[in-house]
Amino acid sequence: MTSACPYCRCGFEPEEEALTCEACATPHHADCYAENGGCTVFGCAKAPADEPKVSISSADLSQARPAVAAAPPPPNPALTTSVAPPPRPPGAPPRIQVTEPAPERGLSFGGYSAVSHAPIAPYTRRRTRTNYVLLGVFLGGLGVHNFYAGYTKRAVGQMLLTLLSFFFLGWAAWIWALVEVCIVKQDGDGVPLL
Repeated sequence: MTSACPYCRCGFEPEEEALTCEACATPHHADCYAENGGCTVFGCAKAPADEPKVSISSADLSQARPAVAAAPPPPNPALTTSVAPPPRPPGAPPRIQVTEPAPERGLSFGGYSAVSHAPIAPYTRRRTRTNYVLLGVFLGGLGVHNFYAGYTKRAVGQMLLTLLSFFFLGWAAWIWALVEVCIVKQDGDGVPLL
């Protein structure tokens, strides 16, 4: 006999009568057995039946229509109040008059919104000519200056020329880089180098 009820995990008192399951012979408290509706051991034949599973077919999903949001109820005029602004001190700057409704804002504090509705200029990455020249002089044999400027194909060509020749043709890639440093004035996006 086990020393604890499998439902409540409490031990059996000596004067307490345990109810034994007919199928698996597991002792339970009578209250626990009644509350569970049967044996509490998983897989026992006297365990309560599982609730039926909900199944949705693809046909049910295709026939489903999105819920239409109901219009919000109009404000109750009895619950709205209007309070007049306090009197202004003499010499105070004029109040700002809002002539059109403010645009809807997601998050605001004290009338200031964290999200600006002003149009944002597209980001253009500006590369400097100084960095391009320095990279070309010191790491031009590996094409680093072309990676920086956005000329990826050239950079890969210079890097492969140097690496596949085990640096024997690195001097050729480096001279190629020096020529590029002298003649290239814009990056791979067509933006002039600063």
